[in-house]
Amino acid sequence: MRLTNKLCAQHIGWHFKKHWQVQGRRVPRETGAAAELLKMGIRVKTPDELLNKKQEFHPVDIVGIAPKAIAEDQTHPNWHKIACHLFRDNNVLVGGLPQAQVLTNTIEINTFPQQIEDAVSNSQYSKAVDRNVQNAIFSSHLLDAQQVKLPKVKLIERPAFNLPRLYGISHERRNRLVINKLLLEIEKLAGRSVTARRKLMDNVTFQTSVSKDNDLVAITLSGDKLISSSRALDPVKGKFNGELPDLYPMKCVVSMKKQHIYTENNFYPIRSEINCSHPHTIVSFFDKTIVGNIHGSDVTKTQLYGRTLLKAFVAAAARAKQINGVTSCTDLQKPIVVQCVQTDGREFHFGVFQLNTLNLNSSNTTKNYWFHRDSIELFNDCSYKCGRPHLDGYNAEPFRILNAFYHSS
Repeated sequence: MRLTNKLCAQHIGWHFKKHWQVQGRRVPRETGAAAELLKMGIRVKTPDELLNKKQEFHPVDIVGIAPKAIAEDQTHPNWHKIACHLFRDNNVLVGGLPQAQVLTNTIEINTFPQQIEDAVSNSQYSKAVDRNVQNAIFSSHLLDAQQVKLPKVKLIERPAFNLPRLYGISHERRNRLVINKLLLEIEKLAGRSVTARRKLMDNVTFQTSVSKDNDLVAITLSGDKLISSSRALDPVKGKFNGELPDLYPMKCVVSMKKQHIYTENNFYPIRSEINCSHPHTIVSFFDKTIVGNIHGSDVTKTQLYGRTLLKAFVAAAARAKQINGVTSCTDLQKPIVVQCVQTDGREFHFGVFQLNTLNLNSSNTTKNYWFHRDSIELFNDCSYKCGRPHLDGYNAEPFRILNAFYHSS
């Protein structure tokens, strides 16, 4: 049996199918209608233009969806031909304090300015003040109600062994609590005549860029607490002489990341027209789980001191450029003095930085000053013993120095 086409009722479906096949092979004739329309200024549109209209899509910012990453090449808006060395909060200088001195053209003086030394040696406090300071340590390290998962603890002898995770007060909250409580005790001692000239700010950022012997360096650092003053700190009296350390064969920018994508912005967190805009004291927290060397080793003492110096330098440089202008700021007619405190909640490092010049080239004979002493421990151990809070090795010296810093003018 031969297979044939399927026929519909009365052959109507087959007839229409064949009719469309024949008519589809017809060629449209030129009638001249399109030319007449063009003479009249009427544009002739094709069926595709009417049926498939082009739609213009506009970008919409949707909350929760990350924008497309910008390619890090010459098409980036912040691309520069000259590479720049970048320094951020989570990095330290591999050369420590000597590298920071060479980078900032600063000489080291291993003592505080005379007025602060006199204030520390002449300070006398009652037993109630010492008791309040110890209670502040207990409140921030043991008695706070926060319970979060703490960072992992690793054993050097058994690096692959996972210890049980501990819960307790986070490092950032512990540091902030102890600083706030110590400043509260200091404000009680100072009285309204001093506290009225001070303002406190949390989580501020300083940004500046400097040139060092044909190397461009962009520094962005944060201050966990900034104490500003209605009056700038007086420059340290006297002239100090010293030599910069010799880093040969290492350069002062050896441990800084080098990139072509950067910004040369100068940022100081307070506008100059505000009354209490002068930088007074910067308090910075140190967390070894966040801050470290680029090669992964532990931060040394000299690297900790260098980090404190850079914190004070970037604040003073950003303030100097805000006042005097970004381009015309070299040797300052009036030096800018900034005090800096760095702590991990137990160990405190204090320093006073005086910015005399922003010309950091090695040929410049004008040097900046860095007054500091070795770090001091507020206590040795704060923990529970026999179910009771116990404080071992309490030292009141950090509180005395912090009080002298706050009263300095």
